[in-house]
Amino acid sequence: YIEDKSVTTLPQFLSTERPDRASRALLDGRVVIIVDGSPFVLILPTTIYELNESAEDSYLRYPYVNAIRIIRWIAFALSLLLPGLYVAVVSFHAELLPTGILMSIISSREPVPFPALVEIIIMEISLEIIREASIRVPEASGSTLSIVGALILGQAAVSAGIVSPILIIIVSITAIGSFATPNYYLGLSARILRFAYIFLGAVAGFLGIISGLFINILLWTDTKSMGMPMGVPFAPVTKKGIPASLFVPPIWKQEDRDDYVNARRKKRQAHISRKWKE
Repeated sequence: YIEDKSVTTLPQFLSTERPDRASRALLDGRVVIIVDGSPFVLILPTTIYELNESAEDSYLRYPYVNAIRIIRWIAFALSLLLPGLYVAVVSFHAELLPTGILMSIISSREPVPFPALVEIIIMEISLEIIREASIRVPEASGSTLSIVGALILGQAAVSAGIVSPILIIIVSITAIGSFATPNYYLGLSARILRFAYIFLGAVAGFLGIISGLFINILLWTDTKSMGMPMGVPFAPVTKKGIPASLFVPPIWKQEDRDDYVNARRKKRQAHISRKWKE
């Protein structure tokens, strides 16, 4: 009811069950909505970059957080674009691969009767079915079902000549990248958009993927969370937001709240927070 744009895959609020993350959001000048009877609270407004942050980031030293955030964004990009890039390379841009890798892919795909698009759609749908089945079954057997099901299904598909071994590697890296996304709804958005990039890569190669990525970025930056653009502090650019979004400073340097939140109190802590060192 309160989201600004319904027809979008991007979550416009941050949902959490952790009291420490809700308290951190209040400290940052945000609003927390608590509904009686619901274990989740909504944090708003939020940005695209905060959706890829974890609650554990507040407990880690800033060099670790910066490194982990870079890894998360790489994993998110792989989970979103890797299958589409594979289809584009196999279908249109095989000359970009080294000769040895190209010959290995051709020899592995020789017994496969399907084109690359049908091949990867079969594996992606199978992976999504296994993922949903592992959630619905009891927790004790859920992880076993997902691991054993994926191994048996992948090995059987390769042995039967339905898919190629290289595709199993691509799908596995994609699945691991989606698991690395801390926000479930952001990961779900990548799972939905992944199929769009697969079709774009099959239709127009790199041109289709770049065009789709351009449109996707435009739609995401146009999305707002309670009136605040979700692309801030990059789109639109704010004065102090970019450094903190790229690299987390040490805790004693986090003096100001984010300027795009427009909090009443701009200061989070005193200018000299470690007075025992002065």
